Amino acid sequence: MADRQNGAGWRFGPVSGPEMAQWCALLRDDNAIHLRREAAEAAGFGPRRVNPGPANLAYVISAAMAAHPQAEFAEIAAFFAGNVFEGDRLAVALTPGPSGTLYAEGRAAPALQVQFTFKEHD
Repeated sequence: MADRQNGAGWRFGPVSGPEMAQWCALLRDDNAIHLRREAAEAAGFGPRRVNPGPANLAYVISAAMAAHPQAEFAEIAAFFAGNVFEGDRLAVALTPGPSGTLYAEGRAAPALQVQFTFKEHD
């Protein structure tokens, strides 16, 4: 669930293992790095599970929908720049353009950058 913090963007998290498993079931994604800590560690990600990319995109889309409730998306272009891990707290910053950036607390580099195009209505 999104939490708007005094104009500082939207906050989500912490990301949980059970939520990752739900996303994996919806996406039919059985990649073990999302489901088992030991698999994430063996793959070089460290001891926390890795959140599926589409779940990360959903955080940014949710923030954009909250900020523009009457808008309809025509196009969404996403650049996956990093990972989100189990336990991360997240922030989404929206900027004119419109675009959105997903950050994990404590990391300067974004995990995801998204450009939106909204449908134009007459």
